[in-house]
This record gives sequence, C-alpha cells and structure tokens, in this order.
Amino acid sequence: MGLNKVWIIPLCSFMFSGAAFFSSYFIAVYLGHVTKFLPYISDNGTLPPESCIFGQLLNLAALFLACTVYLRHRQIVEFYWHRFKQVGRWRTISCVLLWIGYTSAFGVSMVANFQENNVIIVHYTGALMAFGCGLLYTWAQTVLSYNMNPKLAKPIVSHCRLLLNMLSTVFFCSMIIFGPILGQQPNDFIPDEQGELYKWTPESPRYLEHMIGTTSEWLLAICFQLYILSFAIELRHAYCHAPKLKLVAFYDGTESDITGSSVVPPEAIPYAVPGLGMNHMLYTVSDGAPQEETMVVKVKL
Repeated sequence: MGLNKVWIIPLCSFMFSGAAFFSSYFIAVYLGHVTKFLPYISDNGTLPPESCIFGQLLNLAALFLACTVYLRHRQIVEFYWHRFKQVGRWRTISCVLLWIGYTSAFGVSMVANFQENNVIIVHYTGALMAFGCGLLYTWAQTVLSYNMNPKLAKPIVSHCRLLLNMLSTVFFCSMIIFGPILGQQPNDFIPDEQGELYKWTPESPRYLEHMIGTTSEWLLAICFQLYILSFAIELRHAYCHAPKLKLVAFYDGTESDITGSSVVPPEAIPYAVPGLGMNHMLYTVSDGAPQEETMVVKVKL
C-alpha cells in the first residue's frame, strides 16, 4: 500500500484552510454575525453554524499540514543522507524543525476548536503557536531550500519563498501591533448571551488600527498557505510506500538466527521518497526500480 502522489498532501492543506476561511466568512456575513469588510478570521468561526464548518475544515487543514511537515522532513533526510551520504547537524536541525512544524499545526487545531468568545486565552495561544511557529518554520525551510538548490527545485522557488517570508514577517508584526494592542474594541461593549461580536464601523474608535490588523491577519494566513503549497513542487516526483513486513516463526529456546536485511541502492534520485518510519523507506534507483526495506517481526509459537 502506498501513495504515488504525495504532492496532494500540501495541496489538501491549502484547500481545506482556504475553504475554512472563506466559507465561514460568507456564512457569517449572510447571517449578520460579522461586518462585510475583512473581519478577523477567528470572528468568522466564532458563532454557530459557521463555527462548526470552520472548526471541521480547519482541523483537516491542520492534519494535512502536519503530514506535509513530516514529508518535508523525510525529503531532507533523503537528500542529505541517502543521496550524498552527509553526516552532520542537518539531521538535528530537521528534527527540530519537524517539531516546530507540528507545534504550528497543533496551534491551527487549537484555533479551530477553541472559539475566542468561549476560551479566549487558549484561542490566542493557538493563534500565536500557528503563526509564530509557522513563521519560524518557514524561514528555516527557506534557508534549507537555498542550500538544496538546484537539486530539488529551481532557484525561483526559493526566491518566491523568501519573498513570502519577508511579507509574512511584516504582516505578523503589523497584526500584533495594530490588532490586540492598538485596535482593541471599545471597553464599554458588552456581548449578549449568544456571544454577539462587536461590529466595527468607520465611526468606531480605533477603526483604522483595527482594519490594519485584520488585513494583516488575512494576508499573513494567505502567505503561509501559499508557502505550504510550494512544497508540492518538490514533492511532485515523490511517493511513499509502507514497509514490507516479514513474519519469522520460532520456538521457545530454539530461535533461528534469521535476520532481515535491507538493500540501499548506490544511487538514489535526488527527490524525496518518504516512508512511514525513520528507518523504513522505499528507495528509487536511477532506473526507476523500487527496492524496499524489510521489517522483521518475530512470532513466538
């Protein structure tokens, strides 16, 4: 069992996140829960029924984001280790980035499941994890992307990622400054029992700061999702395969000296071939013939 088109994984993350943002926005505007012009993304997913759709789709986006982060890690391992036999800090760096990416994906899930009018501290913590760790992750991946040029992708891909990182950094800072700091809603606003949100108008105090904050959040989210989508370029030639299981039977006290072996081809293509475990991968040699590692499972009779 395997997946021949792993580039679909980052594409799914991009599509589900976009569907979560825009479907909840249109429903919230139609029901009069938010203002028409650029409310916060979280405001669109605060009240039912749009909050249910927002949470479901964003959870799926977080799942595929975590899978994309893992595929990228396996791609780096394939590039440095199996292709060039390099041993160094790259593995530690890639593992650290793996967990930073997981933290970002977990933050996205927290944003989806904890609405701001219910558990605002948890919601904001998740947003900070999603955007903050995501920004750190993408900057590091941009550096690795330049280091792996032109083996995996053309330099133009790295240039586009650098541009997205620079824009994301600006939008992240402006979102923090003009959102919760300078663009707070009036202190005298008291929501009703249904948790009605404050509706901003041009006459509202600090309206300009609020609009800068919301615009920055939307642009930051779009840049981040475009960056994740760019991984599909390098994964378009990759595929993953489950490790082959081999059952070895033995009797108590008379175990046979049977061990499994794995064959590593001398020359693997420079594209990532993710597996389902750190030490169990499907390799592709230059002539296209696949070879599998064998996992030996001993069964006591």
